[in-house]
Amino acid sequence: MKRRVFGFVLVIISIVLTLFNSTITGAVIGSNLSNYSNFFAALCFVVGLILMSNGGKRNIAEEMLKQRRYVDNTRELKGIARKMGYILVDGYKEGTRVCRGDEVITVIPNHRKVSGRGTIVSILEALSTGESSFRRGTA
Repeated sequence: MKRRVFGFVLVIISIVLTLFNSTITGAVIGSNLSNYSNFFAALCFVVGLILMSNGGKRNIAEEMLKQRRYVDNTRELKGIARKMGYILVDGYKEGTRVCRGDEVITVIPNHRKVSGRGTIVSILEALSTGESSFRRGTA
């Protein structure tokens, strides 16, 4: 999110620099200062566009945890898991299994709404880290 905002600011700076450097010069093509400013504006524009583009996979679950935005709708949780590249396997009594390869990361309940903030947080944490949310036996 911060990269996009910084990219947008760079694009705005490049537009402002370009507007302030455009003057009617008559027979003179341009001065050295104007040429350097236009080059800097073009560079800011290109870098801003690169930063604004979505270059890689976003960790949507981690962003939601940082913003303390909790989703209690199971359809939204399944959508988040799909967008993050996990495999969803339906048809189990406890709910929809979220898998990465053969490993089960977490289970999203079959109900329409998930009750309890702790359950939502544990599902989002498992999605964000990619580590299984199930307890491992110590023996």
